Amino acid sequence: MLCAYPSRRGFSAFLCLRSPCRRTCSRLSTNESPGTHSGVEPKGEVRVRFAPSPTGMLHLGGLRTALFNYLLSRRYGGSFILRIEDTDRRRVVPGATENIVRTLEWAGLSFDEGPGRGGGPSDAYFQSQRGDIYVKHAHELLNKGVAYRCFCNSHRLESLRTNASSQGRTPMYDRHCLHLSQRQIDEKLRTGEPFAIRMLSPNPADPTSADVANFNDIVHGNMHFRGPAGFDDAVLLKSDGLPTYHLANVVDDHLMGITHVLRGEEWLMSTPKHRALFKAFSWDIPQYAHLPLLMNSDGSKLSKRNKDGPMKGYIDDGYLPSAVINYVALLGWHPGRPDEVFTLNSLEGMFTLGGLSRSKSVVSREKLDWLNRQHLRREISDPSRLPNIAAQAHEKLLQNAALDPDKVSTRSVEQALRLCSDRLLFASEVYEAAPFLFVNPDLRASSAMKILQRVPREKRQFILNSAKDTIVKKSQNTEREFDQDENIEQKWAGIANEIAANAAVPTKHAMMMLRFALTGQSSGPKIPELLSFFSAATVLRRLQHATEYIESLDEAQVSSK
Repeated sequence: MLCAYPSRRGFSAFLCLRSPCRRTCSRLSTNESPGTHSGVEPKGEVRVRFAPSPTGMLHLGGLRTALFNYLLSRRYGGSFILRIEDTDRRRVVPGATENIVRTLEWAGLSFDEGPGRGGGPSDAYFQSQRGDIYVKHAHELLNKGVAYRCFCNSHRLESLRTNASSQGRTPMYDRHCLHLSQRQIDEKLRTGEPFAIRMLSPNPADPTSADVANFNDIVHGNMHFRGPAGFDDAVLLKSDGLPTYHLANVVDDHLMGITHVLRGEEWLMSTPKHRALFKAFSWDIPQYAHLPLLMNSDGSKLSKRNKDGPMKGYIDDGYLPSAVINYVALLGWHPGRPDEVFTLNSLEGMFTLGGLSRSKSVVSREKLDWLNRQHLRREISDPSRLPNIAAQAHEKLLQNAALDPDKVSTRSVEQALRLCSDRLLFASEVYEAAPFLFVNPDLRASSAMKILQRVPREKRQFILNSAKDTIVKKSQNTEREFDQDENIEQKWAGIANEIAANAAVPTKHAMMMLRFALTGQSSGPKIPELLSFFSAATVLRRLQHATEYIESLDEAQVSSK
């Protein structure tokens, strides 16, 4: 429950643990449960926008806001608009806009209108290029008497803030300039004194302002704001002629026909101001959904300065777009079913506003890692997606100094990914997961020695020789590569049984010695899969190397590992 009531520090909003709250609450008591809001689904045209400020690179919370807006538009056949709110020119970070666009494209969130795409010229989607529009609308409010000029300088405003804070009050403008006479205003304008334009906030106790102070938020339910919280006389147009967020976002939401505003919970307290502005212009008010904050595991707010905040980190680490989108969708939204692995396409068909939760979500790399493994396995098993995954892994492999680039093909990487899909978090880890697929195994390693410890000494070399003889007989052409025979894996099925029969040893010993020679590890891909990966010539070379190594091996070395 969200509350706004006077405390020692003035009016504040915070999570209230009492239900219902005994104070003056900004959310009325309801019987709704998180993720079960009723009657909130769109019944007409849907136009939504993602409106980031390019004051930094896109972060996880921003991607979630973009995703929910995108999914709502796709679920109901609407339009998804990208708008860049760059009016605070001092804080604009070079390259941030490009990063936002690139990251949305990486995630597969294609916008219908925005910079360089449909609906009008690119400038129409940058607020810094729409100054004349905001000035016009600010003066329209002046003429209606619902805004006024403020000539107070920064020194006086800072003094007001300091005095209010020292007295435990929330800093608010004292309406000094509202009481200037027309003669005083004209004189200040004649002398060129700079001014800002402030909105004249309605009195929340006035019955005519009920639709401003009371409204239904799609996520939080019925909201009721009382007292000054959310009703200060905010600056709409700064003295430099640039608009503030309050004016620009309301004007643009109207002119762009926005029907639903899905944004972060931090803007909930500003919503009465925005609704008041819509009413002052006599415009239809969009529906609002304020998304709960994302939290770190320690309970602190996730920010773009946190390690888990910036999207660039997730991309550079190698997470799949499909996994990240799946993960972000579950941060504050419930699908209404037990399964958790979804593609973007499936999310587009099942997203509902009723699934949005009021609860704050904790960011967990552990959950994301699990989802990335699921999506990676799915993409590796998809013939249409595997080449792209393999190409990325191949590029990483070529940077490995231990490998001969001429001996690592994209086809071999595809096969390696298939063999290791259950062991991978990232496709780029295929070498770390199974180095023996690319280089000769280290037979001196403790993992190899432990295999030998489980096979009687007098049987080891005999099994390897039997294996060489059996493979030569089964291979018509020892240079044939795995990809030249579609049925090669079936060909090697039961090979361990044959080797064991020929050597008169248990099958498990034959399998252990094959793993020793081919991988140096006791676990990994199945023997037929390994034999189908390598050419028969490579298999024979490794068997011969293992035979020679065992001949020179001191048994003390085996038992000491």
